[in-house]
Amino acid sequence: MARMATLLEASLKLVFAVGIRAALVVSGLFLLYVVIGISAVFLGWPALSYPIFSIEADPFFASGGAAVGLFIVQSSGAFVLYHILVGIEDDKSQLAILFGFISLGFGGALLRITLSQAIQVFLTLI
Repeated sequence: MARMATLLEASLKLVFAVGIRAALVVSGLFLLYVVIGISAVFLGWPALSYPIFSIEADPFFASGGAAVGLFIVQSSGAFVLYHILVGIEDDKSQLAILFGFISLGFGGALLRITLSQAIQVFLTLI
């Protein structure tokens, strides 16, 4: 039983590490897209065939938001499960789990808003 718990603990650490790194990379790219889009709107660059920053019409905005939400859910879910597995002993652990659940809710809400449109974009590409 101890070996299984050790394996689960190592797996959750790995999933968290991969998820947080991927979330940082995807969030950075998504933020770059937002900054470029805002600059394009203010500077009057050529208009696109779709309205920019529209969840229904902008495929990059919807798929970028869904990717950010997916990696946030992955990393925060692994973080919360890891802390529950190793135990909640002090106020720092309780605070860490509280913020883990908050980020899990944020990522889930972001997925709820953007995932259906991102799936439609992906299916049209296939």
